[in-house]
Amino acid sequence: MPILKRDDCEIYYDVAGEGRPFVFISETGSDGEVWKMYPVPEFSKDHMCITHDYRGTGRSGKPSIPYTTDMFADDIAAVMDHLGAEDAVVCGHSMGGRVAQLLALDHPGKVGALILASSGASFPDGPGIPLDIATEMAEQGYVNYVRDSSVEVGFSKAFTEKYPERVQHYLDVRMANVCPAEFYFRHVIARHLHDTSHRLKDITQPTLVLVGDNEDEVTAGVHHIESAQTLVDNIPDARLVVLHGEGHSYFFANPEEAHKAIREFLQE
Repeated sequence: MPILKRDDCEIYYDVAGEGRPFVFISETGSDGEVWKMYPVPEFSKDHMCITHDYRGTGRSGKPSIPYTTDMFADDIAAVMDHLGAEDAVVCGHSMGGRVAQLLALDHPGKVGALILASSGASFPDGPGIPLDIATEMAEQGYVNYVRDSSVEVGFSKAFTEKYPERVQHYLDVRMANVCPAEFYFRHVIARHLHDTSHRLKDITQPTLVLVGDNEDEVTAGVHHIESAQTLVDNIPDARLVVLHGEGHSYFFANPEEAHKAIREFLQE
C-alpha cells in the first residue's frame, strides 16, 4: 500500500497512468476513492493521475489535532515531491478547490493548470460548524447525514429518480470507508477557517472554474454559483463553465460533460 510518512501523519496515495501529472483533491471529509469511478479511468489514458486520502480519512493517518487547508495542501505537495510531480493539472472539488488554491499559491512550481470545481475562497458566516450541519447531524445521526446530504446536494431530484442505480453506485464508493465523525468535523472547521479571498489575484496559473446550474441554494453556509463567480471575477483570466442541469456531484452524475469541459480547457 503506497504510504508517505510525514512527521505527524501517514498519507495514503495512489497513481494510475503515465504522462503529465493530474492531481485530484476531494470534497470535505471524502477519501480519494470517488475519483476512481470516472475521472481517473478517463484521464489516466494520457496523464499520471494522483489521488490521495486526506489526513483523517480513508487509509491515511488520523491524528487528533486541529486541521487546516494549508496543512492539507502541504500534505499533497509532499506526495507530489515524493513522486517528482511538477507542472501538474490540479483539480479540486468543493473544499478540494480551496486546497488547490493554496497549492497553486504556495507551491506554484507544482501547479501548471488549475481546475476549481464548485468551490470558493471564503465563508461570509465565519469559522465554526454551521448550525444546519450540527442540527441535521444530531437529528439524523452522522452516517445518515453524510449519505443523505451527499444525495440532496450532489444530485438533482430528476437525476435521482431517473438513475437511482448511479446514485447508489456513488454512495457505495463514498460511504465504503466514511471517516469517523471527529475527523469530518475537523475537516468542516478547516474548511470554514479557509480564506484566500485576498490572494486570488496572485494565482497565475490558467484556471477553469466549474459549477452546476442547480447549485443555486445555500448549503453549509455557501452559495456555490455566487462563490464560483467570485473566483472568476478575482483570478486573472479565469474561465467559467456552467454545467446545465447539474448539482454538486457532476463528476459522478454526468462525468462526460465534466471531462469534456476539462479537455477543452487543457487544449487551449
